[in-house]
Amino acid sequence: MEGYETGMTAETPAAAQTRNLLRRLLVGARRGVDHAEAAAAVYENGGLSGRYLMMTVISAAIAALGLMLSSPAVVIGAMLVSPMMGPIVAMGFSLALLDWNELKQSLTALGVGVGLALFVAILLTLLSPLKEPTAEILARTRPNFFDLLIAVFSGIAGAYAVIRQRGETIIGVAIATALMPPVATVGFGLGTGDLSIAGGAFFLFMTNLVAIALAATVTAGFYGFRPRLLERPKPWRGVAVMVVFVLLAVPLALSLRSIALESRATAETRVAVEDIFAGAESRITLLDARSEGRGVTVSALVSTRKLVADAQARLQERLTGALHVPVSATLDQIVVADPQAAARAVQTSQSAAPDPAAALRNRLAEAVPFATDAVMTDAEGRRAIVLLRPDAGLDLDSAYALEAALRTRFDGVDVWVTPPVQEPKAVDLGDAEARARMVWALARWRAAPAVSLCRPAPGAPAAEGREAQPDAGQVFLAELAAAGVSIRSESGPTCQRGDQNMARLSLG
Repeated sequence: MEGYETGMTAETPAAAQTRNLLRRLLVGARRGVDHAEAAAAVYENGGLSGRYLMMTVISAAIAALGLMLSSPAVVIGAMLVSPMMGPIVAMGFSLALLDWNELKQSLTALGVGVGLALFVAILLTLLSPLKEPTAEILARTRPNFFDLLIAVFSGIAGAYAVIRQRGETIIGVAIATALMPPVATVGFGLGTGDLSIAGGAFFLFMTNLVAIALAATVTAGFYGFRPRLLERPKPWRGVAVMVVFVLLAVPLALSLRSIALESRATAETRVAVEDIFAGAESRITLLDARSEGRGVTVSALVSTRKLVADAQARLQERLTGALHVPVSATLDQIVVADPQAAARAVQTSQSAAPDPAAALRNRLAEAVPFATDAVMTDAEGRRAIVLLRPDAGLDLDSAYALEAALRTRFDGVDVWVTPPVQEPKAVDLGDAEARARMVWALARWRAAPAVSLCRPAPGAPAAEGREAQPDAGQVFLAELAAAGVSIRSESGPTCQRGDQNMARLSLG
């Protein structure tokens, strides 16, 4: 009408053309879709049935065994036979159609399946001697933002495969989403009492579950699946889906940041160690970086021909400057004859198959990158003995340092490193560390040496009301006795001219 404005903004020709193009594309995408048939197929595969229960038990058993054996091929087999994709896609379609009855049935099937899979995984874990988490298990305990993206695209692919009746696509979707392995990992964590493993794997499973279901909901809506009484989709449904995705994305993005920080810390440590040990012919034998809060903890073991006195302090300074986060760096050095051989030895030990009889022994074998005659543990896993071979390339000082590093790494385990038996060198009685290393070696060898004390330094004179302190030789003998070392004779090797405050020992 004249004199009045309609209050509506006229659509520009470009906007109208774009809208018409999108409408034609949408109509073309939906052409040939039999909504009733597709929905019936989805609900048939998503319900509770004898086949579903049987395949759940089988896939859970295969997944649990594959994870404990660290066999990717076996784990993939569990993915292929897992029926859990059915109820999750059915959940997505029921949300798109607002079919509460079908939603209830799909949730029931999913709940029963997860409970049954957990029971099977926990039972196999309790019966198995393999209690140590493998690489396949640990890979499913730290979900990140990429896992969310994988689940979203897998949900879209799964819904598309059902709508367009592309059955061959479901195989690839099953491998991509890997629904059963996280559930089996939760069972392993509960069976071994490791709640960190169980919690991380459960978060991964819930990420896959929610992301696949919502992606299926969005895909179904795109192809025209909506309640009969709803002519046009309600905006709040899209907003609700986005809110859920954001709630999932935030913690997963933080997890991805932690993984990226660990990867960067590992790379920076390698560069820093290479610079710090330049000219010393060294190799990194073991390296571990862990994100903790806003910072990172780095532990490295370097095999080298020559010790670098301030290596740890320099590494700490380099990493702090490069990463710009709080850093706690620990660097242990072991002097070896051939650093390259030490690195090859640790690679060989890490690629070896797990020993079903002793998880602790397997971990020790991975942690000791040197030639050994044996690695033994007691039944309770509280004590371990590592017998080094003569060609291990370690002197007594390095073997002593190796034991200290292993005791720190394996907290709560009484680790003994036994070096090859060799004729003892003279000991400076005034050097407490030298005495401690010799006492340690004799105790590890279970030797009964002959000892000669060469002009030991006298102890402190008697103070008022107190006895005189023993001389250095008596202190050394007392330290040997305290370590359980029996003295075969106190007339050992002949003292040499110039020996002052020394001890000479013989095992012959």
